[in-house]
Amino acid sequence: MACLHCYSESSPAQRAALDPIVLCDALRILRTEGYQAVSLSGGEPLVYADLRTVIKSARAMGFRVTMISNGLLVTERFADVLSLLDGIAISFDGLAASHNAMRGRADAFDRASAGLERLAAWGLPAAAAISLTRDAIPDLPDLADHLVGLGARALQIRPVAVAGRARSLAAPAVYHTADYVRLYLVVLALQQELPADIRINCDLAPAQGLWQQREAYAGLLRDRATLPLDAGPLADLVNPLVITETGVVKPIAYDFDRRFDIFSSLDSLSPDTIKDYKQRRLHGLQRLVGDALAGLRSRHDVVDWFDQCTRLSQQSSIAWPVAG
Repeated sequence: MACLHCYSESSPAQRAALDPIVLCDALRILRTEGYQAVSLSGGEPLVYADLRTVIKSARAMGFRVTMISNGLLVTERFADVLSLLDGIAISFDGLAASHNAMRGRADAFDRASAGLERLAAWGLPAAAAISLTRDAIPDLPDLADHLVGLGARALQIRPVAVAGRARSLAAPAVYHTADYVRLYLVVLALQQELPADIRINCDLAPAQGLWQQREAYAGLLRDRATLPLDAGPLADLVNPLVITETGVVKPIAYDFDRRFDIFSSLDSLSPDTIKDYKQRRLHGLQRLVGDALAGLRSRHDVVDWFDQCTRLSQQSSIAWPVAG
């Protein structure tokens, strides 16, 4: 599909894919740097010819491996591959009208729903990844009931970010400050109303709550004079990492500004280049995250933290040596 909100602008016409040998070599190095989880997304991961190889290799390295799928290919043909995963989320954009319009297919919602129900029937760890435009927020209560009824045991909810194709969405779809609060309050209500064994996560959080938890970034923002940055694993400093379809390694989000790229190619990832990044180029990300945290101190609204850092990266005037 060519979804209207796709951050990577994927479509059936795109053919870029990672070399599985290069990817698995990189994952092996990243495992030694403290990373514990791999989340496969796309585009659609089930069209990746080497998916089985990557999942099995990552699991053998000790990673927890999860995947987000549009659900169209969640069929018997892929049942054995899906059974290798620690978690599988089917993506939804609202109820049928909203979802189908975003996906450009009249059958998208029904097929995604059927895929989720199939996963649950197979006894696999089924979840739903919900991305909502501003005008789809009213869909969420009924959508949540529908997905839980199909067997979803977890719901991950986030506002659509203005990235990739979503930059072209019409004004009614784009969030304003009050809309983040609306979505957050609906999620809080769902947490009270749905069964206690259904896990609900939201990418939004109160700004003051994030400010009070700023010590979570102590590893990234620590003073070089008291603890050299190369003394700790990369996972304590930059988390999550994003590996794009062309092998670029980015901090935090797919559309983080390219000036902050950690590596321009997976081929260049090695213990030595990681050490060089920590010593010479990490300070740019330190400054950006420090500025983002400082900006929370006097705010009393709701924040999409990763998206806020990403937008700040696109506005920042910080300059330093580029990724190798």
